[in-house]
Amino acid sequence: MTGAALALQKAILAWLQAAPLLMEKLHGQGIYDHVPAHAVFPYISFGQSQVYAWDTDSGTGEEHSLVLHIWARSNGRRQVLELMMLVEELMQVLASTPKPDIGGYHLVNLVLQSSQTRNDELLDGYGGQLRYRAVTEKIEGT
Repeated sequence: MTGAALALQKAILAWLQAAPLLMEKLHGQGIYDHVPAHAVFPYISFGQSQVYAWDTDSGTGEEHSLVLHIWARSNGRRQVLELMMLVEELMQVLASTPKPDIGGYHLVNLVLQSSQTRNDELLDGYGGQLRYRAVTEKIEGT
């Protein structure tokens, strides 16, 4: 099941990195799987993910729950909310693409399930969280 999860993460990373406005707001970097010790704020990181079998009579599929974290300091909650709105818009465009091929899998569905913002005193900043549900199916013959 991890093949589709990795393909989905790579596709989301590539999609977000290809967005000029987002990359400008992140100073040309700032989307991480593992955040480096001295990462410059603001940045986005991949959080917890879970994968469940979602097989049908006609194919093999998986249901994914994944989290994107958005972190900021200087402009606090406002900056986090602005970045969250931008990421939401980008993810909606990806979701509206008819069954894109993401490395041997089709992205069947991608839906924002919840969002949250909070003050994080340990990081001396604000954090946002976007939780998505995605469904992928294996492309037969790959």
